[in-house]
Amino acid sequence: MGEGIKDKKGRKVHHHDWIEIVAAVLLALATVASAWSAYQSSRWHGVQAMAYATSNASRIHSSEAGDLADQQIAVDAALFSDYCYAYTEGEMRLVSFYENRMFRPEMKAAVEAWKATQPLINPDAPASPFEMKEYKSKNRQNAQSLEKTAQKYTAKAQGAIEHADNYILLTVLFASVLFFAGISTKFGTWRIRVVLLSLGGLVFTGSLVALAFQPVH
Repeated sequence: MGEGIKDKKGRKVHHHDWIEIVAAVLLALATVASAWSAYQSSRWHGVQAMAYATSNASRIHSSEAGDLADQQIAVDAALFSDYCYAYTEGEMRLVSFYENRMFRPEMKAAVEAWKATQPLINPDAPASPFEMKEYKSKNRQNAQSLEKTAQKYTAKAQGAIEHADNYILLTVLFASVLFFAGISTKFGTWRIRVVLLSLGGLVFTGSLVALAFQPVH
């Protein structure tokens, strides 16, 4: 078969024998690496799906909480309008009724703080209790919190997509290594085999280094 070397027992070993051994090892390693990359890609796609599902659910609940907050604010505004009329007319029993029975706890606290500013005689007083820091909406706060949760899981999903895409790229690269290693055995000239195996080895080494820096799920 042409040029060759001798093993420890003095038997002649041809170049193509070594090349076939190297090709077989490279095929085995690239197959394992390709399978691992494909598996990790599917895992990260699962993370993406779960993160998007959580994000969408959070946004739905945030919208519901926001709608409820808008409704409560509208009710607060309507009640406050009636309250102001009773207050300016001196109908204190009606004023007390609004304060103790009609206002939500958050609204009542804001009205009390607003009254303490003496709005009827103090030109610098806030125009309404809605401008007071005491006026809060738990549903509005809940809506904002849920929106932040949705944004967090959206970012998580986008990161998972990036990781999955990287693993898909690595799967393709390892598949190209399989091609180089596999086709190298089809040529009779050992120099061509060496070139093809060298290309496969370079792609495999670079891909393996990139694989080592990828997050694992």
